[in-house]
Amino acid sequence: AAASKGNLIFALNPRGRARGATTRAAAGKTRSGKTLPGNGEDERPFFDSKEAYDVSGYKNFKSRQELRDAALLDRHWYPTNPESRTYQQTVRRSFTLIGVGLHSGEWETVRVCPARAGEGRYFVRVPPGTIPETAADDVEGGAFAREGLTEEETEDMLYEQLRSMLNGEDDDAAERAAELRAKQESAAESPGDFSSSGSGEVRIPAAAALAQDDLRLSMRLAVDDDNGVITCEHLLSALEAIGVDNARIELEGSGEVPIVDGSAYQFAYECARVGLVPAHADGSTAEVPRMAWRPSEMITVRDGDAFVQFIPDAVTKLTYGVDFTYKSTAVGKQWESWTPTEDGDYVDLIARARTFGTMQDYMAYFRAGWIRGGLEQCALIANGDKFWNPPMILPNENARHKILDLVGDLSLMAEPGMAGVPIGHVLAYKGSHRLHAKFLAALAAAPKEKVPAELWSHGDKAIFQGGAVNTKVPVEPDEYPTG
Repeated sequence: AAASKGNLIFALNPRGRARGATTRAAAGKTRSGKTLPGNGEDERPFFDSKEAYDVSGYKNFKSRQELRDAALLDRHWYPTNPESRTYQQTVRRSFTLIGVGLHSGEWETVRVCPARAGEGRYFVRVPPGTIPETAADDVEGGAFAREGLTEEETEDMLYEQLRSMLNGEDDDAAERAAELRAKQESAAESPGDFSSSGSGEVRIPAAAALAQDDLRLSMRLAVDDDNGVITCEHLLSALEAIGVDNARIELEGSGEVPIVDGSAYQFAYECARVGLVPAHADGSTAEVPRMAWRPSEMITVRDGDAFVQFIPDAVTKLTYGVDFTYKSTAVGKQWESWTPTEDGDYVDLIARARTFGTMQDYMAYFRAGWIRGGLEQCALIANGDKFWNPPMILPNENARHKILDLVGDLSLMAEPGMAGVPIGHVLAYKGSHRLHAKFLAALAAAPKEKVPAELWSHGDKAIFQGGAVNTKVPVEPDEYPTG
């Protein structure tokens, strides 16, 4: 079985032979300041032939597989999509992120906690001090210290340390092995560790019925004037795509989810880092089936030449068109389509796509007071025929971000514990959160049936197995014409 697709450490084929581990440094070549996908690079084997067939005598771990499982919990840079399941899931333990709110300009804290089956995804505004100051301390570090190292240096160090941890070749190997094992065996948390025992808690379900009408740049949910959340689409997108059907999401601050880097990447990474477990109903250990909606007729909503349309189909397919030619030729016209059950995983193709806009629009938003947080670190900004802060991380990154937003907004269709994205083809062009909300209302009123949810991440998508995903590296916009 292969090791993680985005962070290939080592792998064994069914015959037990070791397969080479490709470094990210070898996965791309730099030419004229542009990093291009490489082909035919030399692969560096993690084990030599003698080590490949030696299955005994390891000092700190019983097998390479045991070390692999532990090391993946300490992975870095690239998250990995957990395998999809037919039953409802939640996070194994909580994770916390602290960052600036795009709209508030203030420091915001979000903690994603386990929840019971059938509770769904819901937000809770908590008072300052509820989330411990140390809650976010475990996002870095671990057995493999990486501060100040380049990616190539990190991987060189990683290979050597993994070898030494297996064989006890240096004095620090046992200590590093103990740190990995402790992380692997860290206690899971239960929903009861977080649910408030008081009667004053107000839950804000991640539900389409709570989507507000006056949406500008972000999705906003509210149950009343005092209990609402904003900029929740990137977090919800990651939870939906990764398969976190039930989650208690605590917010400390103004009620805004931190913008982080403008993508869903960090949220997806954290979900993969803490792991997923079956979600159980209170007092039960039975697995609860995961369901999804399958609408039976075409649905279309419009706003001028912009539209969102649902077309009945056997599988989920998301297609988005962007047209910024009247604002910036750097963005231009882009189309992107993603079929989750057939194409690459969300963390590889969608999660890294950042929010975007033009310099003129963002300056207007600042003057109007709609946004107060920093932009250079959390958005891809177009300025005329160039990007102000290039490069694009992914081909058609702008259209892919619209798919990211669409997944987050469609997640609001979920009944508690369900998948929200409907089975069928959702086609959108020049959409916005406001148009998405209008589409959600039409979708809620349309005839549909409840069916078993799709398995978005599975081992049969062979084209994206192994090191192939390592060829997705930063590219300059003009390498992928969009207009």
